[in-house]
Amino acid sequence: MPTTKRTRGRPPATWLTTVQKDLKSALLSPDEAQDRANWRTKTRKADPK
Repeated sequence: MPTTKRTRGRPPATWLTTVQKDLKSALLSPDEAQDRANWRTKTRKADPK
């Protein structure tokens, strides 16, 4: 039987999971994000929403 208490609720969001979600929503792969020229062309567009 464990002696430590478990925290309630959802685990806290990490920086890495936040970045991965942002890349997924922008339809970019991590390799595309590393390419500066490609990154600028993909992120300088107006938001269509």
